[in-house]
Amino acid sequence: MVACGVPLEDGAEDACANALPGDLVITEYLNDPEGTDTGREYVELHNPLKVPVSLESMTLYASRSDGSQEKGFFFAEPLSMSPGDYLVLGDVREGPVPAHVDLSYGEALGALGNTSGRLGVRCGERVIDEVPLTAPVKSGAARGYDGRLVPDSAGNDDPARWCDGTASGEAGAPLGSPGAANAPCAPTEGASEQNGKGETCVPVGSQVPRDVKRPRAGELVITELMVNPLGDDTVGEWVEVLATVPVDLNGLTLGTDTTGTKVQGANCLSLPAGGYAVLARRSEAVLNGGLPMPVATFNVDLRNTGGVVQVRSGDVLVDAVAYGPAEDGVATQVSVGKTNASGNDSAEAWCRASEAYGSRGNLGTPGRANRDCAAGGGGGPEGGAPDGGRDAGGGAPDAGREGGTDAGSPDGGARDGGQDAGGLDGGLRDAGVPDGGARDAGNPVPTCIDRVTGIPRPIRLPEVGSLVLTEFMADPSAVADSVGEWVEVLAAREVDLNGVTLMNEGGANTVLDATLCLSLKAGARGVLARSTETALNGGLPSVLATFSFNLSNVAGNHSLRLALGSRMLDTITWTSAATSGVSWQVSPTSSDPQRNDAPGSFCLAPVSARYGLGDRGTPGLENRACAP
Repeated sequence: MVACGVPLEDGAEDACANALPGDLVITEYLNDPEGTDTGREYVELHNPLKVPVSLESMTLYASRSDGSQEKGFFFAEPLSMSPGDYLVLGDVREGPVPAHVDLSYGEALGALGNTSGRLGVRCGERVIDEVPLTAPVKSGAARGYDGRLVPDSAGNDDPARWCDGTASGEAGAPLGSPGAANAPCAPTEGASEQNGKGETCVPVGSQVPRDVKRPRAGELVITELMVNPLGDDTVGEWVEVLATVPVDLNGLTLGTDTTGTKVQGANCLSLPAGGYAVLARRSEAVLNGGLPMPVATFNVDLRNTGGVVQVRSGDVLVDAVAYGPAEDGVATQVSVGKTNASGNDSAEAWCRASEAYGSRGNLGTPGRANRDCAAGGGGGPEGGAPDGGRDAGGGAPDAGREGGTDAGSPDGGARDGGQDAGGLDGGLRDAGVPDGGARDAGNPVPTCIDRVTGIPRPIRLPEVGSLVLTEFMADPSAVADSVGEWVEVLAAREVDLNGVTLMNEGGANTVLDATLCLSLKAGARGVLARSTETALNGGLPSVLATFSFNLSNVAGNHSLRLALGSRMLDTITWTSAATSGVSWQVSPTSSDPQRNDAPGSFCLAPVSARYGLGDRGTPGLENRACAP
């Protein structure tokens, strides 16, 4: 490993060897200063813990979005951050260090990407935090993590939780809050506004506002994609949509399966039935390759190697398509006769564009009707688009909150007399369940659409021992149980959760299913939650899938189980009442399907571990050590 051009000696990261992901959080950065970038950019780190964190032997790094051209600044000297402290590191190459900068990293990081890239901190090869870089609305404004949310290294992966700074503490300083807590970002809609209810916009030519007409599933269709334009992708990418009924685009979210940009505007961004709209990375024709005027812009990178593009209205997935590797300078489009909610789900409905637009020789028909693919020239996006996946993102909320919030240990209650030893307090043994869930040899191999390539592939079915239940929140305090409950799953090897069933002690269950692969890499943690919407679920990080049943808050014999068919993959049980606003987590040393059964393997999440709106837990991150 090399940082600042200096090879690190073996064991150089020993000073930070005990650091865990989330011990430091990136909370602000200035990547596009007004005027010259060189010497004026900065990065802000925050210590969210109740104990000091040493930066010695850590590396602050920056790269392109694909990880290439990485540069790093190595903390060679002892340096400690106090609990709750902020540290601002700046690109100061000459002269005195500005008042808002604590330490200069000189030219070690080079220039941060103005519109895209990655920024992170790690110890050796262990990433402590990493965030995607996005463009500010206005040069000179820092990008800050939403001050309404507790800074955490999983939640800050979502660009939608960042916004431009508005305050400046000194003359000539950037718009931001370097060295201090961030201001709240503009509030998002509440639960009653998720589908446009309560929102208004002003029609063009009028001064009287009216209610926004948000599209329902299938009423706005993705019809053309340019993900690999000639020149710079960060200014030339675009997406075309077609309205099947009169709709407004205000408040919709355009993005990938992991990130998105909300379409905003005081005026109604209206489309008539049969009307097309272009959404692009930049609005200026001289930069975007000569597009017709885009209705709105977005800041999400579309992968050239294949991926997913989707449009959401709150929790509702309006439309989504998956695509394969892109051809340089050629848009992929839906055949003129297939531009509807079901037609664009088929791979055969897509083909390469053949007409040139703009001034750079790109091929596509942005804002116009597409050609008939059957007329020749095929070669649409490999794998086509997801079929079916247009249901609302969250499960049906249960009415009301459950009673009981007494503290206690999951294994401190009465033992379940007839059970074998196992579970948190003596539940069912996982290994003893018969393997009755094997598929018949004559059945077709189940497939899902790979999130990276956009191509259908066989589902990587989990075996006993490959999935571990490691944490759950039964009684959130920041939001209602019906939207804020969640369960964390650790993958011991690379698997897909498509077809896996999550169930409770009463037999209530949800089969995790999606057209896209619900993939987890070996060592990764997936969050299963009641709602995917950040504004509703208490500020959870990216949710892999949702479940629709409730987790009990009261004392009694309770369990959570993961199964594939009749094959039990993992089980945990407990008897104690939930503690309001605090998750139960397995000790890091017990994170496997056998040891998480042992009494005492679970404990309450520590006070220092907080996420989102302030509840205690580490959803999507490594668990903290249980107190002895």
